Amino acid sequence: MLHARIAGMTVSFQSNDSDFFEKRLAEYKIPTPEKSDLNLRVIASDKVEAPEGKEVLRHGAVSLTEMTDGRLALCTFAKSDGKVLQSTVFQPDYSAVEITLYRDRNRAGMTNTDWEYVYTGVAFSNRLAYLGGLVLHGSSIAYEGKGVVFSAPSGTGKSTHTALWEQCFGEKVVPINDDKPAIRFKEEQPFLYGTPWSGKTNRNHNLSVPLKAIVFIERAKENRIRRLSPTEAMMYIGSQTVRPFYDAGQGLRVLDCTEKLIKTIPMYLLGCTISEEAVGVVKQELQW
Repeated sequence: MLHARIAGMTVSFQSNDSDFFEKRLAEYKIPTPEKSDLNLRVIASDKVEAPEGKEVLRHGAVSLTEMTDGRLALCTFAKSDGKVLQSTVFQPDYSAVEITLYRDRNRAGMTNTDWEYVYTGVAFSNRLAYLGGLVLHGSSIAYEGKGVVFSAPSGTGKSTHTALWEQCFGEKVVPINDDKPAIRFKEEQPFLYGTPWSGKTNRNHNLSVPLKAIVFIERAKENRIRRLSPTEAMMYIGSQTVRPFYDAGQGLRVLDCTEKLIKTIPMYLLGCTISEEAVGVVKQELQW
C-alpha cells in the first residue's frame, strides 16, 4: 500500500504495477495516515465480473450500475463478445475506488500498466472535482514562484513551449506537470499543483504555487496573444477538462470551479510558432 499527498489530498493506493507507481509517486509519498481523502485499489484478473445491481445508464460499451450496498459501478465491455474489460466500483463521493482490469486486454498496444495509469488518473480527477478542484489538460511550469498552465489539444506543442521556457530561463523555471496538473483554491486564490499523472514523461514535481494565468495554445504563422472573454475562456477550459457523463453533479462542480477561475485569473489565447519569440510574447503580456 502506497500513501501519498497529491494536490493537498491524502491518497492511499494499492496498485497492480507497484514498481511503476513506486517511481511515479516517489516525490509524493508520506507515512501511513490516520485517514485518506481517496482510497484507491487496482487489481488485474483473468476474468472481470459484471457487478450485481440495477443498470441505470448504458452509453455504447459503457454501463453504470447502482449496487445494493449504495456504491456505483462503471464497466466497459468488449464490443465483440460482451466480455467485461474493466470494472470501477466507487462511492458516490469518489472517496473509495476499486478498479478491476481484465489481464489480457490489448488495444492499440496499451499494457495493463497503461490502463491502470489512465483509470487511476480518472479516479483522482473525480475525487478532486468532488472536493472543489479540477485537473486541466496542459503542460505547466512555475516561473519566479508563480504558475502558468499552457493548455491545448494533444500534439499542438504545449510541452515544446514549456521546454523553451526552461531553455530561456534555466533554473528560474520549474516544471510542475507536463500533462495533467491540478488546480485548487486556498483562501479564494487558485493554486497550481503537480501530480504524478504527467503523460508519457515523468516531468512533474510535488509542488504548489499560486496560479498566475492559463494560456491556451494554437499554432500560427506569427506569435500573438490576447486575453479571452469569460465566454471564450469557459469554452476553452471545457474542452480540456473531463467530467463524468453519468454524473451531473460532478459536471456542475467542475463548472463552479471554472467560473471561479475565470473571475480570479486572466486567461489568454496564444497563437504561436513554438519559438523563443513566443516565450517572450507571453512573458511580456503577463508582465513577468
